[in-house]
Amino acid sequence: MAAITKRTTSEGALRRAWRLPDGTQRKRTFKRRADADNYRRKVEGDDLAGLVIDPNSGEVRFKGYADRWIQTRLVKGAPLSPSTKQGYRALLRRNLIPHLGSMPLRKITPEVVRDWHSDLVHSAGRDQAAKSYRLLRAILNTAVEDMRIGRNPCRIRGAGIEQAPERPIVEPVVILELAEAITPRLRALVLLAGFGGLRSGEMLALTRADVDLVHKTVQVRASAAEITGAGRVVGGPKSEAGQRTVSLPGVAAAALDEHLSLYVATGAEGAVFTGKRGGPMRRAELSEEWRKAVAKVASAPGDLHVHDLRHAAATMIARMPGVTTKELMSRIGHSSPRAALIYQHATAERDQAIADYLDEQVAAAKTARSKSRSASIVPLRRT
Repeated sequence: MAAITKRTTSEGALRRAWRLPDGTQRKRTFKRRADADNYRRKVEGDDLAGLVIDPNSGEVRFKGYADRWIQTRLVKGAPLSPSTKQGYRALLRRNLIPHLGSMPLRKITPEVVRDWHSDLVHSAGRDQAAKSYRLLRAILNTAVEDMRIGRNPCRIRGAGIEQAPERPIVEPVVILELAEAITPRLRALVLLAGFGGLRSGEMLALTRADVDLVHKTVQVRASAAEITGAGRVVGGPKSEAGQRTVSLPGVAAAALDEHLSLYVATGAEGAVFTGKRGGPMRRAELSEEWRKAVAKVASAPGDLHVHDLRHAAATMIARMPGVTTKELMSRIGHSSPRAALIYQHATAERDQAIADYLDEQVAAAKTARSKSRSASIVPLRRT
């Protein structure tokens, strides 16, 4: 609790002293008794509300605190994945440390945050600004919990919402053309992404043990990432919902069957997708081969990404009559903002129905493509 004591100085000043929750004592001197009384009442009120903050604790610099935050951050009791840490460090290095790194936490005020955010929107765009703002807000939320600062200064409404441009919609016929255009060792990957909805990292982490050709399923239990300084790192999927078993349409299952016999080493732990030298496929090689394939397909948008195939699969599933949001989430491994949906899973029978529906879409695409080719052949006239 706070107490006022008479200081033995020539000015006759009053000293207000108080103890922090950790037992340490802080003091402040006032010239007038009224000022000392007012401050005592404020500190005692904050103490009762649990808001007493050590003024010196906010002196720690943002850079040092943010570095430790990344190392010690836990999400649902687990540390951040290597790829998430790498992404956060990149945002800190590009957008946060140059502006806020040397500042004490207590000096990062709402005004400072507004100025920083405004400058970043103009220099790096709304997408980078939104990601960086969310990271700053999360770090400073922890600083509040650590009693480094009293309140989080990140108070800009909507600043953490990304407004990224809509990705192109890839129709089934384009996916089939891309599968034919890419190097044969990646044909199955294109079909698995375009009709199975798997993420790139999930496919690059697949092993022979994850593929069940009898039941035409793949089990997603890991994800591969490229980490600076560490190379290829295999860890858990992006979220808890990412661990799932996906029923495959016939076109993807058949491609995987052929792929396993041609390119995958025997043994349960053999990587499903391998590079030219036989080791697990690296993202750089996948990106290079993907760019070549996109350039060959006239109907494919020039800026098409491998991840857009997953978006195409999710779009096709969403078009299926009667499909529910829970079934869509379960199949593509999405976590809902509503925590209850994480624990709700579609039945295996319904998931197989989705795979059958995708087979129908592939058959329709093949028929349309065949008719298009037939129409383009002009018979020669006899003279």
